[in-house]
This record gives sequence, C-alpha cells and structure tokens, in this order.
Amino acid sequence: MPKYSAIFFDLDGTLRASQPEGFEAFIEYAGRVGIALTAAQIAACEREAHRYWASTLVDTDMARFDKREFWVNYNHTLLTRIGVHDCPNCAHRIQDMFEHYDPEDIIFGDARHVLKTLHRAGYVLGLVSNRDTDLQPIAEKYGFDEFFHFTLYAGLVKSFKPDPVIFKKALELAGSLDAQRVLYVGDNYFADVVGARGVGMDALLIDPRNVFEEMYDQRVRRLRDVLLHIEH
Repeated sequence: MPKYSAIFFDLDGTLRASQPEGFEAFIEYAGRVGIALTAAQIAACEREAHRYWASTLVDTDMARFDKREFWVNYNHTLLTRIGVHDCPNCAHRIQDMFEHYDPEDIIFGDARHVLKTLHRAGYVLGLVSNRDTDLQPIAEKYGFDEFFHFTLYAGLVKSFKPDPVIFKKALELAGSLDAQRVLYVGDNYFADVVGARGVGMDALLIDPRNVFEEMYDQRVRRLRDVLLHIEH
C-alpha cells in the first residue's frame, strides 16, 4: 500500500517561477552598488528571503509603507540580516534597479510530467498557495488544471502558510484525509515545511541550491525527484 493517498503542491517556486528569481536579482543589484557578498551570505540571503515571506512582517510592512517604501524596507531587511550595515542608501539604490526588473514567467520543465504521473497513479492532488486570488485560472493558464482535484488559495480562507487553517482546509477538500497520508511539496521551509508538519503532514522541500541543508533533511534538488522520493 502506498504511504500517501494525496500530494499537495505549492505553486510559486515549486511548479512555476520568475526568472531571474527576485532574490537572484537582489544579489546582482547588490553587486552593482558595490556590495561583495560571500557564498555564505548569498545562501543566507535566500534563507532570509524565504523567512520574511512566511512571516507576519509582510502584512505589517504592507500596512506601514507605500509600494516603493515597502520594497526599500525589504531590501534593507535582507541586507541587515546578512550582516551588511555600512552601505548608506543601498536599499534605495537596489530598488531603483528593481524598477527595471522584468522577469520571465516560466513553468518548470518537469512540472506537467510529475503531475501527470501522480494523477495517473491515483493520488489526490491539490494546489495550495499563499496567493490572494483564485488559482483555477492560473492552473488553466499553465496547462495543469486537469491534474488537480482541488485548488486552494490563502485569500479564500484568510489563512496564509504556515498558519494551520489553510492546511486543514486542504485536507477537508481532499476528502477529510488523515494528515499522515498526505505529502506536501514546496520550496519554502518556513511556510511549507513548518506549516505542513504542524498539522501532521509529511513535507518534502525542493531546495536546488542546498541552502536548507542544515535545517531539514527531507529535501530534493528538482521537482522530478518527487517521484523518486515517494517510491522509497
């Protein structure tokens, strides 16, 4: 008997992404303003970006700042967290460059194959995201709506990962499954792993650059490795 009855997927950073990613652009722009980051600082920057977006600071900062100042504050937050304190106006200068940031919206090349394989194998598949708006049109746009039994966006339930409410609602939509029979796949340790495990699910972290190596051991480098993981 398979270990899992259902597999839930995050969307952004897991099935699709912006290229270059926001944190990659941040590192590039930091270099342009003269901030030479070590490999350790770059890895820490990625972790801290994930930590920030899984925190309540997002709502707090959005309420405090207008759009530009929100992002300037975010840039300053990342710089401070990775130990850069002596670069006056760098957060503003980095944001000036982000005004021209125009990433490509891509679907990871193995996404449809993974979803199709799991769907054919009989797993209940769910798409669970921290987005504010309906995921169904997005799933249709990307061409994988046919594989999901349900979609769930945080704005619908007013609960954002890692809050348990959104995960419990996902279990309900999947047929009131036992959480221990569900695997959650995501790319943000603080939102996806902490949240899923908090309600009793297993969690698999997609960590292509091994930045969470010391924090969590149930990791894969690529989306297609999910198929290998569930075979064991």
